[in-house]
Amino acid sequence: QNGWKKFYHAMDIGKRLAIVPGWEDYDTDRIKIVMDPGMAFGTGTHETTSLCLETLDSLVKGGERVLDIGTGSGILAIAALKLGAEVAEGVDIDPMCVRTAGENAQRNGVADKFTVLVGDLSDKATANIVAAAILSLAPHVPVLMAPGARFIASGIIDERRDEVLTGLKAAGLTPIEVKEKRGWVCIICKKSDEKEA
Repeated sequence: QNGWKKFYHAMDIGKRLAIVPGWEDYDTDRIKIVMDPGMAFGTGTHETTSLCLETLDSLVKGGERVLDIGTGSGILAIAALKLGAEVAEGVDIDPMCVRTAGENAQRNGVADKFTVLVGDLSDKATANIVAAAILSLAPHVPVLMAPGARFIASGIIDERRDEVLTGLKAAGLTPIEVKEKRGWVCIICKKSDEKEA
Protein backbone atom coordinates (compact mmCIF):
# COMPACT_ATOMS: atom_id res chain seq x y z
CA GLN A 1 0.00 0.00 0.00
CA ASN A 2 2.84 2.44 0.72
CA GLY A 3 5.38 1.15 -1.83
CA TRP A 4 4.71 4.04 -4.24
CA LYS A 5 5.94 6.53 -1.64
CA LYS A 6 9.56 5.72 -2.45
CA PHE A 7 9.04 7.25 -5.92
CA TYR A 8 7.67 10.60 -4.73
CA HIS A 9 10.10 12.93 -2.96
CA ALA A 10 10.49 16.60 -2.13
CA MET A 11 11.46 18.79 -5.07
CA ASP A 12 12.61 22.36 -5.43
CA ILE A 13 10.78 24.44 -8.04
CA GLY A 14 11.76 27.92 -9.18
CA LYS A 15 13.82 30.09 -6.86
CA ARG A 16 11.57 30.00 -3.79
CA LEU A 17 9.37 26.89 -3.69
CA ALA A 18 9.68 23.31 -2.46
CA ILE A 19 6.92 20.72 -2.90
CA VAL A 20 7.13 18.24 -0.03
CA PRO A 21 5.10 15.06 0.54
CA GLY A 22 3.48 14.92 3.98
CA TRP A 23 5.52 11.90 5.10
CA GLU A 24 8.92 13.39 4.23
CA ASP A 25 11.03 15.59 6.49
CA TYR A 26 12.67 18.16 4.21
CA ASP A 27 14.96 20.74 5.74
CA THR A 28 15.01 23.82 3.52
CA ASP A 29 14.83 27.62 3.61
CA ARG A 30 12.41 27.52 0.67
CA ILE A 31 8.67 28.08 0.99
CA LYS A 32 7.25 24.59 1.59
CA ILE A 33 4.03 23.36 0.04
CA VAL A 34 2.93 20.06 1.58
CA MET A 35 1.26 18.01 -1.13
CA ASP A 36 0.66 14.26 -1.37
CA PRO A 37 -0.17 12.51 -4.63
CA GLY A 38 -3.89 11.89 -4.61
CA MET A 39 -6.91 11.67 -6.86
CA ALA A 40 -6.79 15.37 -7.85
CA PHE A 41 -4.27 16.48 -10.49
CA GLY A 42 -1.40 18.67 -9.37
CA THR A 43 1.58 17.66 -7.26
CA GLY A 44 4.22 19.59 -9.19
CA THR A 45 5.72 16.58 -10.96
CA HIS A 46 3.98 17.18 -14.31
CA GLU A 47 5.56 19.73 -16.64
CA THR A 48 2.39 21.81 -16.89
CA THR A 49 2.17 22.23 -13.12
CA SER A 50 5.88 22.93 -12.67
CA LEU A 51 5.79 25.53 -15.50
CA CYS A 52 2.92 27.32 -13.73
CA LEU A 53 4.69 27.11 -10.36
CA GLU A 54 7.89 28.55 -11.83
CA THR A 55 5.87 31.37 -13.41
CA LEU A 56 4.06 32.14 -10.16
CA ASP A 57 7.41 32.12 -8.37
CA SER A 58 8.67 34.83 -10.72
CA LEU A 59 5.46 36.92 -10.83
CA VAL A 60 4.01 36.92 -7.30
CA LYS A 61 5.47 39.82 -5.34
CA GLY A 62 2.78 40.13 -2.64
CA GLY A 63 -0.80 41.35 -2.33
CA GLU A 64 -2.19 39.80 -5.55
CA ARG A 65 -5.65 38.28 -6.12
CA VAL A 66 -5.46 34.91 -7.88
CA LEU A 67 -8.09 32.95 -9.79
CA ASP A 68 -7.06 29.30 -10.31
CA ILE A 69 -9.28 27.85 -13.02
CA GLY A 70 -9.29 24.04 -13.03
CA THR A 71 -7.75 24.07 -9.56
CA GLY A 72 -7.39 20.27 -9.14
CA SER A 73 -5.35 19.76 -5.96
CA GLY A 74 -5.22 23.53 -5.36
CA ILE A 75 -1.42 23.54 -5.64
CA LEU A 76 -1.17 26.68 -7.80
CA ALA A 77 -3.44 28.83 -5.63
CA ILE A 78 -1.74 27.51 -2.49
CA ALA A 79 1.69 28.31 -3.95
CA ALA A 80 0.56 31.83 -4.90
CA LEU A 81 -0.75 32.44 -1.37
CA LYS A 82 2.40 31.11 0.27
CA LEU A 83 4.46 33.33 -2.08
CA GLY A 84 2.52 36.35 -0.78
CA ALA A 85 -0.72 36.69 -2.76
CA GLU A 86 -3.47 38.19 -0.62
CA VAL A 87 -6.38 35.97 -1.64
CA ALA A 88 -7.15 33.18 -4.09
CA GLU A 89 -10.21 31.54 -5.57
CA GLY A 90 -10.12 28.06 -7.04
CA VAL A 91 -12.74 26.76 -9.46
CA ASP A 92 -13.15 23.20 -10.71
CA ILE A 93 -15.99 21.26 -12.33
CA ASP A 94 -15.14 18.21 -10.18
CA PRO A 95 -16.51 18.36 -6.59
CA MET A 96 -13.83 15.87 -5.45
CA CYS A 97 -11.11 18.29 -6.62
CA VAL A 98 -12.79 21.14 -4.76
CA ARG A 99 -12.83 19.07 -1.55
CA THR A 100 -9.19 18.01 -2.02
CA ALA A 101 -8.08 21.58 -2.75
CA GLY A 102 -9.80 22.77 0.43
CA GLU A 103 -8.08 20.04 2.47
CA ASN A 104 -4.70 20.92 0.96
CA ALA A 105 -5.24 24.61 1.72
CA GLN A 106 -6.00 23.68 5.34
CA ARG A 107 -2.88 21.50 5.55
CA ASN A 108 -0.76 24.38 4.21
CA GLY A 109 -2.23 27.02 6.53
CA VAL A 110 -3.88 29.16 3.83
CA ALA A 111 -7.53 28.03 4.05
CA ASP A 112 -8.59 31.44 5.42
CA LYS A 113 -7.41 33.13 2.20
CA PHE A 114 -8.56 30.47 -0.30
CA THR A 115 -12.15 30.05 -1.52
CA VAL A 116 -12.81 26.92 -3.58
CA LEU A 117 -15.95 26.56 -5.68
CA VAL A 118 -17.51 23.95 -7.94
CA GLY A 119 -18.17 25.73 -11.21
CA ASP A 120 -17.99 25.74 -14.96
CA LEU A 121 -14.83 27.29 -16.35
CA SER A 122 -16.60 29.62 -18.73
CA ASP A 123 -18.69 31.39 -16.12
CA LYS A 124 -16.32 32.05 -13.46
CA ALA A 125 -6.47 33.95 -13.97
CA THR A 126 -4.21 30.68 -13.91
CA ALA A 127 -5.63 27.92 -16.09
CA ASN A 128 -3.72 24.64 -16.03
CA ILE A 129 -6.07 22.64 -18.24
CA VAL A 130 -6.17 21.29 -21.79
CA ALA A 131 -5.88 23.43 -24.93
CA ALA A 132 -9.57 23.12 -25.93
CA ALA A 133 -10.70 24.32 -22.49
CA ILE A 134 -8.30 27.28 -22.63
CA LEU A 135 -9.64 28.27 -26.06
CA SER A 136 -13.27 28.18 -24.84
CA LEU A 137 -12.33 30.02 -21.64
CA ALA A 138 -10.14 32.74 -23.19
CA PRO A 139 -12.93 35.15 -24.30
CA HIS A 140 -14.17 35.32 -20.68
CA VAL A 141 -10.75 36.10 -19.18
CA PRO A 142 -9.98 39.77 -20.02
CA VAL A 143 -12.96 41.10 -18.02
CA LEU A 144 -11.67 39.22 -14.96
CA MET A 145 -8.24 40.84 -15.16
CA ALA A 146 -7.34 43.87 -13.07
CA PRO A 147 -4.87 46.41 -14.48
CA GLY A 148 -1.42 44.82 -14.60
CA ALA A 149 -2.84 41.30 -14.20
CA ARG A 150 -1.32 38.29 -15.94
CA PHE A 151 -3.12 35.24 -17.33
CA ILE A 152 -1.03 32.05 -17.12
CA ALA A 153 -2.28 29.26 -19.39
CA SER A 154 -0.76 25.79 -19.31
CA GLY A 155 -1.68 22.18 -20.01
CA ILE A 156 -0.96 22.82 -23.69
CA ILE A 157 0.82 20.13 -25.69
CA ASP A 158 3.38 21.65 -28.04
CA GLU A 159 1.52 20.61 -31.23
CA ARG A 160 -1.35 22.94 -30.21
CA ARG A 161 0.87 25.88 -29.21
CA ASP A 162 0.20 28.05 -32.31
CA GLU A 163 -3.53 27.31 -32.27
CA VAL A 164 -3.76 28.42 -28.61
CA LEU A 165 -1.63 31.52 -29.25
CA THR A 166 -3.97 32.53 -32.09
CA GLY A 167 -7.04 31.90 -29.91
CA LEU A 168 -5.64 33.93 -27.00
CA LYS A 169 -4.89 36.88 -29.31
CA ALA A 170 -8.41 36.71 -30.79
CA ALA A 171 -9.84 36.79 -27.26
CA GLY A 172 -8.10 40.06 -26.41
CA LEU A 173 -5.01 38.64 -24.71
CA THR A 174 -1.43 39.41 -25.74
CA PRO A 175 1.13 36.66 -25.10
CA ILE A 176 4.21 38.20 -23.46
CA GLU A 177 6.15 35.00 -22.73
CA VAL A 178 6.00 31.37 -23.86
CA LYS A 179 7.76 28.68 -21.82
CA GLU A 180 8.25 25.10 -22.93
CA LYS A 181 9.26 21.97 -21.05
CA ARG A 182 9.44 18.44 -22.48
CA GLY A 183 6.63 18.88 -25.00
CA TRP A 184 4.39 21.06 -22.82
CA VAL A 185 3.76 24.79 -23.15
CA CYS A 186 2.90 27.59 -20.70
CA ILE A 187 1.79 30.98 -22.07
CA ILE A 188 1.80 34.19 -20.01
CA CYS A 189 -0.53 36.94 -21.31
CA LYS A 190 -1.58 40.48 -20.53
CA LYS A 191 -4.80 42.17 -21.67
CA SER A 192 -4.33 43.40 -25.23
CA ASP A 193 -5.52 46.91 -24.35
CA GLU A 194 -3.10 47.23 -21.42
CA LYS A 195 -0.73 50.16 -21.75
CA GLU A 196 3.00 49.62 -21.28
CA ALA A 197 4.23 50.72 -17.85
